[in-house]
Amino acid sequence: MANLSTDRPSSDPIEDLFGHGPFAENLASSICRYSGNDGLVLALYGPWGSGKSTVLSYVRHFLEQRTEEEQPTIVTFNPWWFSGQDNLARAFLGQMQAVLPAKSEKFKKLGDLLGDFAEGVGGLIDLSGMTGGAGSKFGKLIGMVTKRKPKDVPALKSEISKVLQDAGKRILIVIDDIDRLTPEETRQLFTVIKALADFPNVIYLLAFDREVASQAIEQQSGMPGERYLEKIIQVPFELPPIDRVALRAALFKRLDDVLRDTSDGLFDHSYWTNVFHSGLDPLFQVPRDIVRFTNTLSVTYPAVRNEVNPVDFIALEALRVFLPNLYDVIRTNQDKFSGHSSDNRYNGNPEATVAFHEQWVQGLPKQLRSSISDLLEHIFPKIGRIGYEADWLSQWRRNLRACHPDIFPTYFRMTVPPGAIRRSEMLALLNLAETPPALGEALIRATGVKRPDGLSKARALLERLMDHVEKDISDKHISIFIIVLLDIGDLLILDSDHQGSFDFGNESRITRVVYHLLKRVDPTQRHALLISAIDQGKALRVQHFFIAALSGNSEKESIIDSTTLDDLKKCWLQGLKTKLSQSEMLAHSQLDRLLGAWYRWGDDVEVKALCNDATSSDDGLLTFLSKFCTHTRSQTMGDWAVHLQPRLNPTWLEQYIDTQACYERLIGLRQKGLVPDSARESLEQFLKEFEMLKAGKNPDGVGAFDD
Repeated sequence: MANLSTDRPSSDPIEDLFGHGPFAENLASSICRYSGNDGLVLALYGPWGSGKSTVLSYVRHFLEQRTEEEQPTIVTFNPWWFSGQDNLARAFLGQMQAVLPAKSEKFKKLGDLLGDFAEGVGGLIDLSGMTGGAGSKFGKLIGMVTKRKPKDVPALKSEISKVLQDAGKRILIVIDDIDRLTPEETRQLFTVIKALADFPNVIYLLAFDREVASQAIEQQSGMPGERYLEKIIQVPFELPPIDRVALRAALFKRLDDVLRDTSDGLFDHSYWTNVFHSGLDPLFQVPRDIVRFTNTLSVTYPAVRNEVNPVDFIALEALRVFLPNLYDVIRTNQDKFSGHSSDNRYNGNPEATVAFHEQWVQGLPKQLRSSISDLLEHIFPKIGRIGYEADWLSQWRRNLRACHPDIFPTYFRMTVPPGAIRRSEMLALLNLAETPPALGEALIRATGVKRPDGLSKARALLERLMDHVEKDISDKHISIFIIVLLDIGDLLILDSDHQGSFDFGNESRITRVVYHLLKRVDPTQRHALLISAIDQGKALRVQHFFIAALSGNSEKESIIDSTTLDDLKKCWLQGLKTKLSQSEMLAHSQLDRLLGAWYRWGDDVEVKALCNDATSSDDGLLTFLSKFCTHTRSQTMGDWAVHLQPRLNPTWLEQYIDTQACYERLIGLRQKGLVPDSARESLEQFLKEFEMLKAGKNPDGVGAFDD
């Protein structure tokens, strides 16, 4: 892979990704062909990060391939190393004093001359504080020359020129990073170059951003920067513009390396194409943009690999690097970006929402407003103009998209939030279908794991399982999932997982998974599969919920025929009678639903006989009543408190027991003080609503229990 590190330009043309090599080779040849003895100043212009340093490195490479006679003596001076020093002229001459005599015997005489010349051309510079490498060496050299008596500068220059002329060896002085200097340092450096440009056999090769340097000179001198540079630079070159195809190829190659271990199926090439061309492409203008971005990505992506959508993560990280203000807007306004477009209907102030999005658009550079807006509409469909069906949310979560509220935080925390289900965990669960008992055990264990929000891990797994029913569960495993869920489903139902009137219970989540998996089964095989699952399974509550849901489907929407539906009801009823004893049935948390289904689908006489027998004892009657006692939530205007109102309407029981006879028995139990505390609420509510009915007041009516 090419070395594209930010501070280490490519040095070998074999690594050339952007077509810099041929240009550098021609430039090197031109330097070698220059036949004049006069000094020459060449300049390579290009914006920051465009590859100037790489071109200089390639020029050096090609020069080093020449014969010794053709090769110039190369002196590299990086003024940025000396930024902040008092006098760049001394630093520059100190560099030449340290390097040239060591390069060739022909330059031995230059050591003292350059030291004296450095003393004469400017104020003293203290390099003694620099440590290590050339800085230390320069410090000693300059320290020596500063003790000498001043000499005639023109005479010294003439002596130096004679030595350079007699040596007959061309010197190439390469100066890079000029555009990193302060305006004062920029002016000072060009003043030095102008003063020393006429040394014979000396060629300067400068690299900088012309606009930056011009502005710096103009700020310091007051004269037009372009005209000032024209007086110094004899041969200017514009760095050839980077081919967009080559730039993209380099980016894609680097991204391939970063994303190498991403799980199959997460990267959607079609989605990437839309995201890249809609808004990412304009963010990458020069090679350094690629390096800066991919270096960042190589640090941040491994922490969330396979837990985020790679396309979305690339896009959001690009915004973080190139448009940090917009990134912060997204990060701190999840509700404005993540979720479904239908969520906007519940926004009490749509005008404020529109104004919010217009504000961040106006904060973008003009040339990027359209492209970045398009980009964010792809990443966050909620803000776009295209409508989406409700089931898209499930697909977005399956694909770990940033637009899903559950996944959004992972992109900005750079880690999976506590309690969240990792994609690797879901895939591991799907793989357990190879051993069905292990699958059921894993789901049951999850009921004992509480998330920070108080919900069980089982609920989260069931919700995430729905995201995978269409593609990730193989055909051979469909029946296994259906059988397991209709067997252990009741053990996955927790009251703590059912939050509020508008929340769905886990029986609903299980049923949705079973239903959608069943749609993938060959219609001719559905009957046998369901009969087997219900016959073998123990989850009577979930089974009832599932059959009831199938019963409610219209003929057009039904995925089974009426014969199959009837057979399912019969099979379930048989299981109800054989799998539960009378005591187990009475203790069942869903007794009211089980009896209701038995009454509607089976023999009402059997149901009444069972109930009469079960309630023949006082304990049996009190237990029976408790299973039908429910609670409704109410909140009055201006009252922050939520009140729980018990409900037990005797009409709910008339099909099972003699409510009048039970009323009289319960009155007797209350009078005798034979009602345990655990049964007191249901008994009192039954009596209260029974008396309301006798008085002609409907307990189910609005405001029936208002004081």
